[in-house]
Amino acid sequence: MLLASVVIPTHNQQHILEYCLQILFNQTASPDTYELVIVDDGSNDGTSEMVQKLQEKAPCPLIYNWHPNIGRSLNRNTGALMAHGKYLIFLDGDMLVRREFVSAHLSAHTKPGLIAHGPVVYTEELKDPDNGQKKVYDFSRAFFATGNVSLEREQFIASGMFDADFIEYGWEDLELGERLRKMGLQTVRCPEAWSYHLQKRLTYEGIPGLIAKEKERGHMGVLFYRKNPSIAVQLMTLISPIYFAYDRILTICHWPEKPGTLKLLQHLDRPGTRFLFRLLVEIVKSHAYADGLREALAREGKSGNSNPR
Repeated sequence: MLLASVVIPTHNQQHILEYCLQILFNQTASPDTYELVIVDDGSNDGTSEMVQKLQEKAPCPLIYNWHPNIGRSLNRNTGALMAHGKYLIFLDGDMLVRREFVSAHLSAHTKPGLIAHGPVVYTEELKDPDNGQKKVYDFSRAFFATGNVSLEREQFIASGMFDADFIEYGWEDLELGERLRKMGLQTVRCPEAWSYHLQKRLTYEGIPGLIAKEKERGHMGVLFYRKNPSIAVQLMTLISPIYFAYDRILTICHWPEKPGTLKLLQHLDRPGTRFLFRLLVEIVKSHAYADGLREALAREGKSGNSNPR
């Protein structure tokens, strides 16, 4: 009996996705109780060919859908609508799991109306994440976060699914969580459903990408708050004069935007100064997020909406 659909969005993650699928093929759960749904948001790295080869020998149903870039929200919604299981298990495309992953999520649903969260370990190792350098061990405090979470498919669809207005990076899962909370769902922890989030070692070369992502997150933070204008969401998104003042103090003279900042970070990206490197990168990221908030709020100001800066 098909019980669970593991929905995995992906974009140009062929290598780690193949490794993850091999583990998902070898779960302790019976292969007739779950299916894998891969929703590919425009990959051009050989993901399609790799999945097609695996479909021939997959012990459980393996569904694959490729489409041009439509964004994270519509990508996950597509996977959920293609799924057949009673429960949806959302897993990010750059994650690995243990063999007990599916069975642990199924066991967590002891009654209707639950959202089960599994733990996430951030690691730089792919082949043996347990023995690699572990970073943050995280049981998400969010009501709903897509990295390692499950819920009933009917409840997900009844909620309206992910909001397609979130076309940039960030907040679409927490926004959905607010709607699921209002529906009366409850969260439970699922400690046996381990997942490992692969993260490349932070280097100065990756900083421009981080800045771009944080600015997008700032844009979507304003959208999240406008859709849910509550104190709780305002605190989550940091849309307040206090946060903007804090940012201005930490980034006096706009030093994160100066041409020499990247050169300084390159100099610090070496043994002995990595702590200072990481500290400054966190400030740069925070400033980029604040800039994203300001940009979105300024656009609203031009359209006549309020601007709580």
